[in-house]
Order: sequence, then structure tokens, then C-alpha cells
Amino acid sequence: MTDLRVGDIVIRSHRLLHTRGIVVRIAAQHRGRARQVWVKWNHPDTLPNPSLESVDGLEAVNDRSAAATT
Repeated sequence: MTDLRVGDIVIRSHRLLHTRGIVVRIAAQHRGRARQVWVKWNHPDTLPNPSLESVDGLEAVNDRSAAATT
């Protein structure tokens, strides 16, 4: 499980949906780690936007400059 914070850039880890977005709010925590987060997606056709996502279905992007090229 990835330890996400507000402002982190993420990518959906589903094999067909590699949409990039940014964590805008932590919705649920367990033992100090995020379990669900609200993500504002960069793709204009992604609805709902922002959406509530499980942390297990997201991958954090470590470098913000790398996220711009993905």
C-alpha cells in the first residue's frame, strides 16, 4: 500500500486506465495511513471528477517532472 498525502501525483494502476491525477483530500485513514483518497483527474472525460479512490488502485508518481511526460 502506498502512503499518499494531499498534493501527491498518482496514476490509476488498472491495466487499461492509466489516468493521471492529484490527491486533493484524504477520505479514510487506518493506523495513520490513507485508505481512500479524493483524486482530481487531469483527463477531461473522466467522471466523476474528483472521484473517491482506494489507495490500492493507485500508484504514486515519485517525480513531478516525470508525471508531466506520462
